[in-house]
Amino acid sequence: MLSIENLTFSYGEHEVLRGLSAEIRSGAVTTLMGANGCGKTTLLSLLTKNLKPDGGSISLDGEDLGKIPLKDFAKRAAIVHQKNAAPDDLTVEKLVSYGRLPYHSIFRVSLDEKNQKQVERAMHLTGLTELRDRRIGTLSGGQRQRAFIAMALAQNTKLLFLDEPTTSLDVRYQVEILRLVERLNREQGMTIVMVLHDINQALAYSDEIIGLKDGRVAVQGAPEDVIDSESLQTLYGIRLPVFRAEGRLCVMAV
Repeated sequence: MLSIENLTFSYGEHEVLRGLSAEIRSGAVTTLMGANGCGKTTLLSLLTKNLKPDGGSISLDGEDLGKIPLKDFAKRAAIVHQKNAAPDDLTVEKLVSYGRLPYHSIFRVSLDEKNQKQVERAMHLTGLTELRDRRIGTLSGGQRQRAFIAMALAQNTKLLFLDEPTTSLDVRYQVEILRLVERLNREQGMTIVMVLHDINQALAYSDEIIGLKDGRVAVQGAPEDVIDSESLQTLYGIRLPVFRAEGRLCVMAV
């Protein structure tokens, strides 16, 4: 479990998080949502140790996040950033193998059997086994995103952070990625924390929503319990109709 207590953070004089507190439970898919500038990306950066809080605390399974060395943290949590870069001539398998760096020296030339097994597992889970020899530069947007998710999975952690994993993908690949996230949670028992802009995707693929407004938690809970026209007005400053279609909660965003 991730516990966040009275978290504050500023960029210079601009205060982004203002005493934010929340609980992110293990075994769930939790989505951070809210309008641009509400603090989603900053919060994710703090949770992934890319930033240090000005005040307050974050604990992972009862341990102060700030005291966990980066290499140890990489054995407990994996991260897929919004913008990922890799040389175009790198193969899929080689990229995925970089997920094993927390477990061995960067000077080791080849992986041992145990590490290679995790690479194979990650490619299998993401449907990339047959593409292992393809160059990153030849992949479609969806395949490329799956490759970076596979690299994260090769770390063999129980916690996965995703920063806007569907950005810049067409709708087919967006659904493909989110169904993969769902499978990783349901079948592999992974705890997923992600940032999404699409409200309907957040409602469809999340067990829990954390909605931010002006650097604080405005709503938190199961989508069915916390998302309605009033809460959307609070989060986004616009009143949108909320309804059910084929058993799913939906928002009319037109």
